[in-house]
Amino acid sequence: MQAKDIMTGGVISVAPTTSVRNAALLMLANGVSGLPVMQDNEVCGILTEGDLIRRVGTNWAAKPANYNDRTELQSYIQTYGWSVGDAMISDVVTIAPTIDVGQIGALMLSHKIKRLPVVEDRHLVGIVSRCDLLGLIIDTRSEIVATGDEAIKLAIATRLKTDLGLGSERVGVTVKNAQVSVVGTIDTELQRRAIRTLVENIRGVNGYVDGTSPRD
Repeated sequence: MQAKDIMTGGVISVAPTTSVRNAALLMLANGVSGLPVMQDNEVCGILTEGDLIRRVGTNWAAKPANYNDRTELQSYIQTYGWSVGDAMISDVVTIAPTIDVGQIGALMLSHKIKRLPVVEDRHLVGIVSRCDLLGLIIDTRSEIVATGDEAIKLAIATRLKTDLGLGSERVGVTVKNAQVSVVGTIDTELQRRAIRTLVENIRGVNGYVDGTSPRD
């Protein structure tokens, strides 16, 4: 699945010259927490509710900005400037419509951001937010579909080896009437939980019996 499959189109945007008050009104009226900032039909920044909340939660009087410190002065302008251009984040991460959703999640995590404008041929065509990814989690089904006891056993044994490094010399898998039993020696409680998680992600499984035991 790609960005174009989950993005929101018809994105509301603002210009750098828009006042932060009007931007805040737009957010409230449309139920959004971030607005792409457009200049000359290209994304030049993004304004989030966090950028606006900073204006309420920062007390510069308690610690005046060092006028020789570029970072502090920039932060001061972002806090007290009354145009979107002053308050926005200009270092924007954008994505193409064809980027895979797995890469989208990785980008959000690595950059600690909640939304990504979708750009095609330098034009804004949509936006993907964390909520869009959460929707995928709600709609998703188990990763692997296995039909029949032997197919289920093979799928689980293969994943135990590839995902968790637990080969047949460590654990054994039996399946009867779609009920799975895993026996063997494990090192930690986390391994036990990981095995259960793996089994539960095999669609077709109709129960799980944990027969693992800790290593002496």
